[in-house]
Amino acid sequence: MEIEEDYLREKKGEVRPETPDGEEEKIFSPEENSFLADSREMKSSHGERDSSRFSEFRGYLHFILPYFLFITFVFSGSVFAGYTSSESFPDMADKLMEGLSSRFAPLLAMPPVFIMLGIFLNNAFVSLLFLVLGLAFGILPLLFIAFNGYIVGVISHIVAQEKSPLFIVLALLPHGIVELPMVFLSAGIGLRLGQQVFSAFMGKHTEIKIEFKEGLRFYFRWILPLLFLAAIIETFITPLIVSFL
Repeated sequence: MEIEEDYLREKKGEVRPETPDGEEEKIFSPEENSFLADSREMKSSHGERDSSRFSEFRGYLHFILPYFLFITFVFSGSVFAGYTSSESFPDMADKLMEGLSSRFAPLLAMPPVFIMLGIFLNNAFVSLLFLVLGLAFGILPLLFIAFNGYIVGVISHIVAQEKSPLFIVLALLPHGIVELPMVFLSAGIGLRLGQQVFSAFMGKHTEIKIEFKEGLRFYFRWILPLLFLAAIIETFITPLIVSFL
């Protein structure tokens, strides 16, 4: 794909041939919003660091978007599967819920600050694991995402019976709107890396080292801070919201 080729060319410091008037040849339309176009925009506003960082985020997000959407689809399907299986096999769902409750009980008994740190470290580790283990042909991120989606579906069904669907929405939306996209992005990066490893295994030229480096850079610059924000919201804001129900 041309977008991916220009993305990797930009990361290696290569440029496209110049036109006779000395300007770089532009091959992408504004609608395509390629990574190379965003990089040129960053260079044209060198003194505006915030704008450049946002352009970099937008460019990489566009690059990884197909994998992000596929991961989102897998998670959504797994949530639906977990929700419906909880209806069909209530005993299994109850045992699963008991196991999760006993696992997280020690954490929930701690002061709020330690709960926040526990949530953040868990999500940060899992997200990094999704990214790194994607090198195994992208299989493990898919399996982990599917499993976690299934768990969320089971829990959602049990809580919906005890509380209400509105309770589930308010309990997940405040922090989930930040947390879930970051987790999906990590898994999407892992899936992309896995696809590149498979391509290399089939004898095709890839830039795995560059993509792995850029994936880690994106993780530490964007995903990690936003996961910390999500942990703060989940610990201090979400309980406040659901307390009104």
